[in-house]
Amino acid sequence: MLRKIVILSLFALAGSVGAATAQNTSLKWNALYWAVGVPNMSVETRLGEKFTFNADAVYSPWESVKGRPLKGLQLIPEVRFYPKEALKGFYVGGYVSYDSYKVSKWGHPKTQVQHGIGMGLGVTLGWQIDIARRWGMDFYVGGGWHLGWYYGMDTQTGLRYADWNRSGEWIPYKAGVTFVYRLGMGRE
Repeated sequence: MLRKIVILSLFALAGSVGAATAQNTSLKWNALYWAVGVPNMSVETRLGEKFTFNADAVYSPWESVKGRPLKGLQLIPEVRFYPKEALKGFYVGGYVSYDSYKVSKWGHPKTQVQHGIGMGLGVTLGWQIDIARRWGMDFYVGGGWHLGWYYGMDTQTGLRYADWNRSGEWIPYKAGVTFVYRLGMGRE
């Protein structure tokens, strides 16, 4: 089911590219996530002189990291404000997020796995630069409030050890060293 959601999300991101003019749309890949085996893709399109819409899809396929699952899908739609010009230089963004996950919390036995969904609200600070006519880099950090709903299963017994629960916390939420490819002619 999670794979279907990821595939549909990527098609939705690609479809949003067709809805905007190619001159003002970029495809992006976060090198930090790819370096740890977490596939991702983003689309950013210009909304006006100083505003853009960015959408991220991130998928962690890891069934085991040091014996603990770290599997999940995250979708992050975001509106960004560039003080100088859209898609150039410093920006500040506001986002909401949706995630679905299967993880084992550190400090808990490895056999205790939480299955859940969550949402977040946060802020991103970033800087986008040109490196070639069609290519750029996007550096950013973000954080905010995350609220998750989950239940716990014991992988040894197959029994639920915790009914639906929720937790909320302020957390650093995302970081990126992202390669940007402009679909139009790029910067002149």
